[in-house]
Amino acid sequence: MITRKQAVFVLNFVAGWVDAVGFLALVGSVEAFPSFMSGNSTKVVTDLASGKTDLAALVAGVVLVFIVGTILSRLLNDGTRWRETGALAGVAGGLWVAVAGALAGFAGYTLLLLLAFGMGMINRALQGSNGFTVHTFVSGAVVTIGSDIADAISGRGDWRQMLLPLSIWGAILAGALAGAILTHQFGLLVALPIPALAVSLLALANGAGWLEPASDARDGHSDAIEAHG
Repeated sequence: MITRKQAVFVLNFVAGWVDAVGFLALVGSVEAFPSFMSGNSTKVVTDLASGKTDLAALVAGVVLVFIVGTILSRLLNDGTRWRETGALAGVAGGLWVAVAGALAGFAGYTLLLLLAFGMGMINRALQGSNGFTVHTFVSGAVVTIGSDIADAISGRGDWRQMLLPLSIWGAILAGALAGAILTHQFGLLVALPIPALAVSLLALANGAGWLEPASDARDGHSDAIEAHG
């Protein structure tokens, strides 16, 4: 049986991997990430302020597609096994379409949009449990780590409480490292199918009942996540 914790780690690993692959292989003149929407949103504003309206529009398109993916995944996934499997399959489908597009010679921006859609979906494709949730961003985890360290130093908390956000951050960074290395060594066509395969296998495992049920399902919002020491 695959635990919720293990599944969330896999998806965080995939999120880091895809962001690294997208940035290294597809960033081009658009200079946008497939999953780091904080940076992309800032870039929309700075491009507009610099008079680069066409570039700002392209980056804004990435952000909007990411939001659409999040909406669709949230509508699909209500915490039940088959609806959750459908959301995971949607993530895998988006990644596989990107793989097919890369083989067919799609423009880099089109592939970037496909990856952004998949990364939007991945944030709500798996119900969080016991404080573990999927993130395509690390700012929240890093802030939580700093806060937990401060609480431990001041005696307001236990050092163990930082292990949860640290593990989430670590999974994203490990995925980014692996994706970056493969992209540099072998290129997009080798690096991109691996996360697509990983999510596909997780979707199949969930559909087969091999993934721990979301008996303590949470919606993933920050105010609904409880870290357990």
